[in-house]
Parts: sequence; structure tokens; C-alpha cells
Amino acid sequence: MQSSSKGDQDDALHVKRLKEGDSSSFEYLFHQYEAKLYHVSLHLTRSPSDAQEIVQEVFVKVWETRHRLNPELSFSAYLIQIAKNHIYNKTAKRLREHAFKAYHLNTSPTFSDVTQEEVNLWSTEKVITQFIEHLPFMQKRVLTLSRFHGLSNQEIANRLQLSCSTVENHIHLALKNLKKHLIKQHLYFALWLLNMLT
Repeated sequence: MQSSSKGDQDDALHVKRLKEGDSSSFEYLFHQYEAKLYHVSLHLTRSPSDAQEIVQEVFVKVWETRHRLNPELSFSAYLIQIAKNHIYNKTAKRLREHAFKAYHLNTSPTFSDVTQEEVNLWSTEKVITQFIEHLPFMQKRVLTLSRFHGLSNQEIANRLQLSCSTVENHIHLALKNLKKHLIKQHLYFALWLLNMLT
């Protein structure tokens, strides 16, 4: 327990220094958590190249938004939350790319059954987007800030003047409702993706 506590204290010290712009503390935290973040990202993406890219993107964001860091919070949990948000956003981007491609294929004479899967991906994103729009106001606001803007629960709590537990509860309820909706619509791929990222 003492070593764990010492590790937490070391992290807090380096996060504090990083917040002040200390690049050596950034390097320390990068080497400290690079491997762990890679394995978490690999588990979620099942792609070594994607996992490596996620690690780089997460630490770039940490450096760019270092002024928002809170040394009193778990740095490890903060990294994992950013990684999940990045994976979610990258997947949403790929869905949009599939939809764009499917649209052009669908409007050409060479359209075939092969493109139906891409059309289904576009339909899935559309259903999810429409459902989020109809969530209760606070659930929608919190989920949007978390999943589409990459804010941590604590950052959302500060912005909306809520407790962190209240933010977590709103996210839990929103995702619970979304999962029920996906099951009802038989969108099992989207449900699998959502389960992987929550």
C-alpha cells in the first residue's frame, strides 16, 4: 500500500509540474503510462496500429490541455477516459466515411449488395444521433461533452456546476437508455461497440 501511495504522490507531483509546463514531467508520465495505455487501447480496438496511434493522440491532448489537469485526480483514469473518447470519435468518423462512400456507390449504376453493409453503418449512426437528440436535456448535455468533446467527468462537473457523482449518474442513465434503444432496433454491432467503450 505504501508503494502505491508513493506512486500516486509521484504522479500528483509530476502532474502539477506538467500543468505548469514542465516537459521533463511530461516525459516521465509518458514513459510511466505508455505501455498501460497501449494495452488498454489494444483491448478496445483489437488493432496494434490503432492502439499506437491512440497513445500518441492521447498524450498530445494531455500536453495541449495541460492547464486543465487536476493533480488530485487519478492521472491513469484520466488517460483511459481520453483514450475511450478518442476511440469513440474515430469510430464515428469511420462510420461517416462509410456513409459517404455508400452514398456515392448507391447513386451509381454499379451499386451492388456489397455496399448494403456500409449503408447499414450510416443508418446506425443516424439512429444513435437521433436518439441522443431526444434524451433528457442534462443527459444529452453530459453525454455530448463526454463522448464528443472529450471532457473528463470532473471537467464536465466544473463546467455545469454539478458534482462528479451526478455527472457519472447522468452518463450511466444516458448509456443505459441508449443500449435499450439499440437492442430494440436490433443494432447489435453498435451495441457491441458501446459496451466496449463503456
